[in-house]
Amino acid sequence: MDLTLFLARVIGWYFVIISLYMLFCQQALKAIIVDILGQRALMFFIALLTVVLGLLLVISHNVWVMGWPVIITLIAWLVLVGGVFRLINPDLLTKVAQWWLRNPAYLVIAAIIYLLIGLYLLYRAYFI
Repeated sequence: MDLTLFLARVIGWYFVIISLYMLFCQQALKAIIVDILGQRALMFFIALLTVVLGLLLVISHNVWVMGWPVIITLIAWLVLVGGVFRLINPDLLTKVAQWWLRNPAYLVIAAIIYLLIGLYLLYRAYFI
């Protein structure tokens, strides 16, 4: 299987599952976010994992084309940059997370965007 199709399936399913959780389990998600924000060691560990995942994605799929595979490349770079920001500025992450908690309507908008991107990636990976 082509790496682009594999990553489209993995990321697509991940986005769909996470977006549905964000939409239908908002109170549980808020509680999880609050718990994570209170544990700096856990935030550091998550940042390290995010950097490793971002590096794996960027190194394996740094494909800049005029087509849908560039979506995977952009996601890969966003994961890597997000992980680096989590490492070097965890206080900014805390402020952003607190903003999300105060503005749940934007959390719903983000979930819908994740859902649409996930469905699009799954469509491209399975049907085209």
